[in-house]
Amino acid sequence: MATKITKNFTLEELCHSNTAVAKGLKNIPDEKQVENLKTLAINLLQPVRDIYGKPMYINSGYRSPEVNKAVNGSPTSDHMNGKSADVRTDNPRELFNLVRNSGLSFDQLILYPTFVHMSFRSKETNRNQVLYAKGVQP
Repeated sequence: MATKITKNFTLEELCHSNTAVAKGLKNIPDEKQVENLKTLAINLLQPVRDIYGKPMYINSGYRSPEVNKAVNGSPTSDHMNGKSADVRTDNPRELFNLVRNSGLSFDQLILYPTFVHMSFRSKETNRNQVLYAKGVQP
């Protein structure tokens, strides 16, 4: 049974990794990382989903250090702390612009060609940093 965090997001989808499954790697968050995933979903992902009004799919949420290394993630990635998610939609740029202009607090918002990276640390420490992946035009 799925562990619902918000109306549209479950703990399981925020922890699923195709790479972990394919390579037989463990990808299980600890208590603190689960709390961070809940904070991310409650304060950013669900409010974005409510405004967006369309399906959003989690490509990558929590990543164990082994999974992060396997996907060539940054060694300091917030994914390893449960504080970020890569979100796929039919139109990533539309979602990116919506979040950027929403007034919601976020730490980083990064537009990639096929998804949007969103992170949330805390309302007090979020940087509201807007970035574009290499090769993606602003």
